[in-house]
Amino acid sequence: MSDAADEIGEFIDRARRVSIAEAATAAGLKLTRKGYTGACPACGGKDRFSINLALPAWNCRGAIGGRDGIGLMAHVLELDTRDRTGFLEACAAVLGEAIPQGGERESDDERAARLERLAERRRRSEQAAAKRAADQNSFREREAKQARGIFFNAGDARGSEVARYLCLRTGFDVPPSVFESVRFSSSQSYWHGEDDFGRPVSPYAGPAMVAPFVDLAGRVTGCHVTWIDLRHAPKFRPDLGLDDTGKPLPTKKMRGAKKGSLIPLLGEMAALRWLGGEGIETVLAVAGAEGFRADTFYFATGDLGNLAGPADQRSAFSHPTLKKADAKGVLKPVRIQGPVPKPDQGPDDAVRIADHVTTLVLLADGDSEFVKTAAAMARAETRLTREGRTIDIWWPPEGEDFASAIVHAMQKEPA
Repeated sequence: MSDAADEIGEFIDRARRVSIAEAATAAGLKLTRKGYTGACPACGGKDRFSINLALPAWNCRGAIGGRDGIGLMAHVLELDTRDRTGFLEACAAVLGEAIPQGGERESDDERAARLERLAERRRRSEQAAAKRAADQNSFREREAKQARGIFFNAGDARGSEVARYLCLRTGFDVPPSVFESVRFSSSQSYWHGEDDFGRPVSPYAGPAMVAPFVDLAGRVTGCHVTWIDLRHAPKFRPDLGLDDTGKPLPTKKMRGAKKGSLIPLLGEMAALRWLGGEGIETVLAVAGAEGFRADTFYFATGDLGNLAGPADQRSAFSHPTLKKADAKGVLKPVRIQGPVPKPDQGPDDAVRIADHVTTLVLLADGDSEFVKTAAAMARAETRLTREGRTIDIWWPPEGEDFASAIVHAMQKEPA
């Protein structure tokens, strides 16, 4: 074997020892501990490309996949490894060096044509991404407009079924100023499913509590709707039937944008002390128990995700007791989102708290799964911590939320 052939063979051997992780880094991808999921560096998209470092393997839903760094780099650079020239060019790219003398190389024209194809593919990908973003923005604006319409078309809740509902759920007659945000719809349509022609269906319409999601500037970004039925204790919600999986249909729905926003319930945002939790009823029950403090702004977030924010994937952990069957029927621990916030999250990924707040009280939900809730509350505390701010997390009795616990305690008090 000639010296040139030996040099090329050694060159190929070194390229084959380059790991998928090293090739991905050379291609400009930022890997997590587990790998990568996101846009493809070659054909774009949003989440079509993935790298699993445990296997290790890479995959693009728009093309192919593989288990070596050479193949990954060839995909990124649009090189054909079935061709000797394409294979050696991919080897050179993962090593970051030139092909040895005697090895097949692209001609200048071939390289220019390949780079133009790659640039054109990326241009098409960017155009598609821009269109998706425009469509998403249009959809969000339509949703926000519909949400504002639902809220502003609802009526005054003072003296209504909503006022009675809140009294029954919290144990208190809430202050009239609550009804500046919380409104009443006497016959709110409940939309679920489609008919045979693909049109939305409203199988129910009835009394509902309607509240806005607002950003820190007070702009309405969405709305929260709770259907109520005072005949159905203890939650006083209607029975809306079952969904396709046999689960009860939810009696609460949200329209428009909730992330980054909150539901104002009582008090002024200028207050230094804020108190909030997931549900309207929970927060107002605690507000009543502490005397509807004039120095406090009370708010709800709608759900735990908006309260806690997204988690750093690296902090996920296995539930100590809960298990779920995988595709092969093997029971495996349920994975829980961890207590560490996602490091690069945007300001509107979860509820925002004004910078001037010095005391923040967050209410946990005791009737939700404890481990998941505890991790989420820890994440919320970390995410919202600021210098000069005190954060307290309050927990209700196990198996209850604050609203039911407070009502039960008041019912047991001697007359």
